[in-house]
Amino acid sequence: MRVFVLCLGILAIAACKQAPAGHAAVTKAEAATIAEQAEANFTTGKVDDVMRQYAEGAVLFDAGHPTLSTDRKVQTGWARDFVSMKPADYHVPDRQIQLLGPDAFISSGTEVFTIESGTTRPTLSARFTDVFQRQPDGSWKIVHEHVSLPPASQGN
Repeated sequence: MRVFVLCLGILAIAACKQAPAGHAAVTKAEAATIAEQAEANFTTGKVDDVMRQYAEGAVLFDAGHPTLSTDRKVQTGWARDFVSMKPADYHVPDRQIQLLGPDAFISSGTEVFTIESGTTRPTLSARFTDVFQRQPDGSWKIVHEHVSLPPASQGN
């Protein structure tokens, strides 16, 4: 009887590590595609498209603000500020994907894009880390994001 209970316990623990019913565990290739699809919304010019990528209660660290925010209204204001710069040509030349389990992964790297600044379109870059989590409805949302500016060049 003890062996049966022990085996049952081991099976229960193993089941906890599996993806929910109907969902296969995310692969690195799928995670990269999910991240790229989310990022494609950053340059649509629509605040709602940007915010749709974030889970309610997501923790966001923005490069242009000194403190983090979990407040959707504040985060939407940040997205509005970003969209107002008319970002374009967005790409990530050095993406790293780390799988955290069947329903979560990290996408990190350097994001490069142009913005509208008067009559010019300067190129900007920032470092980012996005934690994605599969939601109960099967969609993927960013639950934690940290964006920072690269350090100033140390001209030696």
